[in-house]
Amino acid sequence: MNEDHKKRGLTHSKLLTAVAISSLLLSSGNVMAAQANPDKSLGVTEQLQAITISGLVVDAAGEPIIGASVVEKGTTNGGITDLDGKFTLTITPGATLKISFVGYQTQEVKAAKTMRITLKEDTEMLDEVVVVGYGVQKKANLTGAVSTVDLNKTMAGRPQQDVAKALQGAVPGLSILTTSGAIDETASMRIRGLGTLSNGEVSNPLIVVDGVPMDDISFLDTQDIENISVLKDASASSIYGTRAAFGVILINTKSAKPSEKVTINYSNNFAWDQATYLPDYPDVPTQLKMGIEASMNGGAGMPELFGMYFDKLLPYAEKWQQQNGGKTGYRPMNLYQSDSNVGDYIVLDGTPFYYADWDVQDIYFNKAAPSMSHNVSIQGTSGKTNYYLSFGYNEKQGQMKIHPDELKKYNASVNVTTNVYDWLQVGARINYSRKNYKRPDTWANTYQYLWRWGSYFIPSGTIDGYDTRVMAMQKQAADREVTTDLTRMNTFLKAEIVKGLTLNADFTYAIQNMNSGSQDNSVYGINWSGKPVPSYIVTKGNSGIWRDFSKQNTWTANAYVNYTKTFAKKHNLNVMAGVNAEEEEYKYLYGTRNVMYDQEGYPELNMAGKDGQDLSWNHTSRASAGYFGRINYDYKGIYLLELNGRYDGSSRFREGDRWAFFPSFSVGYRFSEEPYWKPLQKYVSNGKLRFSYGEIGNEAIGDNMFLSTMYATQGDNYNPIWLNGSSAKLNQFTMPTWVSSSLTWERIQTKNLGIDLGFLNNELNLTAEWYERLTKDMLSPGQALPATVGDEAPYTNNGELQSRGWELTLSWRHQFNRDLQLYANFSIGDAKVKIKKWNPIKVEPGKTVDDYKNIGHTNDTSYAYEGETWGDIWGFETDRYFTEADFDGKNADGSWKYKKGIADQTGLQVGNFVYGPGDIKYKDLNGDGKIDGGKGTLANHGDLKVIGNVLPRYEYSFHLGGSWKGIDLDLFFQGVGKRDIWTTSSFVFPMAQPQDLQLFSNLTKYNVYDPENGNVNISEDNDYPCLWPGVSARGNVPALASAGGNNNFYPQSKYLVHMSYLRLKNVTLGYTLPQNLVRKAYIQNLRVYASVDNLWLLHKGNGNLPLDPEINTGEGISYGGWGRTVPITRTWAVGLQLTF
Repeated sequence: MNEDHKKRGLTHSKLLTAVAISSLLLSSGNVMAAQANPDKSLGVTEQLQAITISGLVVDAAGEPIIGASVVEKGTTNGGITDLDGKFTLTITPGATLKISFVGYQTQEVKAAKTMRITLKEDTEMLDEVVVVGYGVQKKANLTGAVSTVDLNKTMAGRPQQDVAKALQGAVPGLSILTTSGAIDETASMRIRGLGTLSNGEVSNPLIVVDGVPMDDISFLDTQDIENISVLKDASASSIYGTRAAFGVILINTKSAKPSEKVTINYSNNFAWDQATYLPDYPDVPTQLKMGIEASMNGGAGMPELFGMYFDKLLPYAEKWQQQNGGKTGYRPMNLYQSDSNVGDYIVLDGTPFYYADWDVQDIYFNKAAPSMSHNVSIQGTSGKTNYYLSFGYNEKQGQMKIHPDELKKYNASVNVTTNVYDWLQVGARINYSRKNYKRPDTWANTYQYLWRWGSYFIPSGTIDGYDTRVMAMQKQAADREVTTDLTRMNTFLKAEIVKGLTLNADFTYAIQNMNSGSQDNSVYGINWSGKPVPSYIVTKGNSGIWRDFSKQNTWTANAYVNYTKTFAKKHNLNVMAGVNAEEEEYKYLYGTRNVMYDQEGYPELNMAGKDGQDLSWNHTSRASAGYFGRINYDYKGIYLLELNGRYDGSSRFREGDRWAFFPSFSVGYRFSEEPYWKPLQKYVSNGKLRFSYGEIGNEAIGDNMFLSTMYATQGDNYNPIWLNGSSAKLNQFTMPTWVSSSLTWERIQTKNLGIDLGFLNNELNLTAEWYERLTKDMLSPGQALPATVGDEAPYTNNGELQSRGWELTLSWRHQFNRDLQLYANFSIGDAKVKIKKWNPIKVEPGKTVDDYKNIGHTNDTSYAYEGETWGDIWGFETDRYFTEADFDGKNADGSWKYKKGIADQTGLQVGNFVYGPGDIKYKDLNGDGKIDGGKGTLANHGDLKVIGNVLPRYEYSFHLGGSWKGIDLDLFFQGVGKRDIWTTSSFVFPMAQPQDLQLFSNLTKYNVYDPENGNVNISEDNDYPCLWPGVSARGNVPALASAGGNNNFYPQSKYLVHMSYLRLKNVTLGYTLPQNLVRKAYIQNLRVYASVDNLWLLHKGNGNLPLDPEINTGEGISYGGWGRTVPITRTWAVGLQLTF
């Protein structure tokens, strides 16, 4: 009786102690289990027969295993191996030892006086424990869709400083897209495709770092990360609530762990970047001749740029080519002297004519832009306290050779855990990161103007020591600098209240400050028009300065209890319940003034004029809270069940509709553990079927979607200024936005069916999954209101979006002998997104619902309709080029007479263009004898069809590699099977803009039809039809108007840009020096390596387009600027990893 009172009293005491501490120090649930009292770890029952043994634990390669557990079976007597893999233990004679280490098969051996024990790697054990929401689970018992990232192959030993970009191709279903090679670009991330069309199609996954949401993971140091899990379905992610509507990426950084000795790790790499692809111009005479031909064909007369008429320019360009050969680099420019020495330019009637062929690639782009990374960490134990310290520095330079941009990143973290009692552990973690990005703030984007006109009209030399416009702007630009500081402070505890019952709690406070600013400097040099004498290209009167600041404070608190119990050695139960709360506040201030007084000495806001000054301010906040729980049950590890539920609340929704309950469940069946499967286990060693279903709400719908808002205005085109009788301005506000009174949560339902198979003792593993995500009650624009209302229709919950797809993963690994190990893995995934429901359509008599569905507006929700496959691109199907055989001569007006059976395309002609021999012939898909776009509806779309889709399909990757006698090699291939885009870029079409007439080396194969001069060259081998200026303007097919293109270049199958690719993403070759060598220098481990990112494109879907297939942005896109951006880079790197 007294013993029961004592036990209950002890339990109450523990609980009260834990609760008291957790109210002050709340902690992460991902901490290590409390360590046993070290005084007891080697304790044994004193016996006269006790003996002392010693041994060595090694892996299959003969290398010592540090920290392996060696325990006398049936007792608590044991220890761990030291830095040499050795152990000494006092045991009972005849005892059996149990030796275990993470990633290796546990072995039981009979004790001997001296022992050498070799542990074999367990291919299943290597990732047996998987981090999930608020805890960990054995991989064998997982029933949801969860994937883990192999950090050794994605981040260790690779010159990738950005965590998001390093995850590209790491797991199936995780799509990482970059649109350029800018060093500050944030890669977009999606899990299993697009999830909603509301809020700008934002379908970002929730990223949780050490138990705390984090929006920007570019702050993280790749070398500080310990593990990453990707939660894909609602059954796995719903535990995190509404912010996890589109999946979760769980990241745990390295933490304090017990260590027999102080361990110091140092790693670095030095890398050099170069562009994978760069555009190039043909020689100047070719550029000019094609410009003349195109302009003459279009009846526009002789083309010119800033007074340089091409017919006058051409003879000088030809002479320059004869006298100088190829392209020239940055140098002083020479004035024309004579026909035998034409120099680089001539002045005719006060107008400069530039004709030198400047090497844009060599002058402006660095072929070895440097970067480097350093990371040092210290881990150790002092008494009952474990500590981990880490410091990192990353530096990267952009690709511009002149005045490049720079990115610097600093990281520091301190992690401490203390075992207050054998049942209570507390700790703290402090992380600090600073990111500093600096770039030249040019008046005009340099990348746009490098590729706007031609190599002759980016004169990149000096005249009398002064640079011309583009170079002068690049050199003299002020630095636009953005400095962001992030500090995260976290406290946590873990308490074992009674056996099987643990309490975890944590509290995190994060502060993120951003400071940025720049100024528009005056620029002095040679302008591109007028006499070539120095002047102000940008005057001091046009100078200006701006500064902006933001501050974001976030706190997050979690507390949960976990109870584990096994009944009758068959029924395993794990119950978890908890509470979560977080709050975020954001403030932003921007100020600007014009005309700086001293741009060189003191460029500050108070040293600039007040005319044109502006000030803006933004202040937002959000909060959320939730109660969550999970029940895991399995019977003999065969029949698996998981139930999840979360009652979630968010401040983004209106009062009275802020809380909702979201349930999920998953089941699994490990048939390989059944008795009937034993005869087959030598072939299929592991087999599991699983299914999950869940529902979760979506909070990411934008700010104030449930509030009617208005803002103050001083007048614009839509809100004119009102004056009173004294002609003074009146304060006024915009009209309040309309909000539907029935607006409510978006709800995301997911289904997932999967199978996991292991063959040949799990050397070969296969995982296949089918899934469906259905976004119900999706916000969509309401039906249009009459113009007299004066505002847009309110959003409604009339949308429904379906994402359906599949994933496949194969992995193989085999240890052939002590020295040789090989591995290979492959993964692929695909998803298709379809609108299942949209705003209701009122159908008039005599019409069908398809008569109201307008086609051709890719990714425009204003024209979305039920049944649409999102991302579809509409256009014509290209047939071939017209030849003279397709016509019966010409009409009186000069147009061509189409032969019988040849579909008439005159309805597509824009301006004075006339289809004829050498031009594009489109297919007559509906067989009516004419080519058109019908009424532009789904019911009547003429000869238009779906020709592509902008969303990536069939994303895949595979690794090949192995190790042999300390040498390791990894080949990483990654690609996209299908992705398309329609663009009127000047890199795709010759003479895309009539005012620019730019031409690149990939655009020089084209048809010619000039029979009067005996020049006819029409061939299907030619890339382009007859030249015509200005092909990017809209044509007269309404359904294709928003896409751009006309005449020969309407959206069509022939010139659709295919963005599929397969690239050798990374090659890493490393060598780990033998232990017997490095230990003489007191080094525990030393590995050196060389690595190359983006080494080789095995397949390039965009053909001879001079752009990397991952490029999908540009400057001045509406003027042919798609692709004018920072190129994707190839990175060469060397580095080392060192442990003391």
